[in-house]
Amino acid sequence: MNAEDRDELYDLIDDVGTAMLVTDRDGQLRSRPMKGKLYRDSCEIWFLTERISGKTNEISSDQSTNLTYACPEKETYISISGRAQIEKDADKIDDLWGPWANAWLQCDKDDPKVAAIRFTPHVAEFWSSPESAIVQTWELVKANLTGEEPDIGSNRQVELE
Repeated sequence: MNAEDRDELYDLIDDVGTAMLVTDRDGQLRSRPMKGKLYRDSCEIWFLTERISGKTNEISSDQSTNLTYACPEKETYISISGRAQIEKDADKIDDLWGPWANAWLQCDKDDPKVAAIRFTPHVAEFWSSPESAIVQTWELVKANLTGEEPDIGSNRQVELE
């Protein structure tokens, strides 16, 4: 694993913030927005959730999941394949808890209905272009005129296992 690519991936995840958690329900893919926290030391992303919900039932049936992040304004796109597990880790729940969680879940953090999703990534692919739309357009025009490949950002795959 290239540490520089991994660190760039982690920075992009932190910058975008909200992921779409993709699960499988009887062959039908389902996505929902989730605000998580990346733990760089363990290479895991954790989310708060209700212990009993559609997503937790789907994860219990099939732990293969995907996270996608997108920020079109910054031309940042991320797809991460991995496995999710439902956990009742009091320390993680405490670390993840904030005023928004209390409002969203309508309970205290020690309520039995509160759980955490631990997402362990296996492989990630990301696309990023730090350039403005004008610069990207120029690169495309230049590529059409010269036959050279346009320099409009990067696309990398990172193994995280």
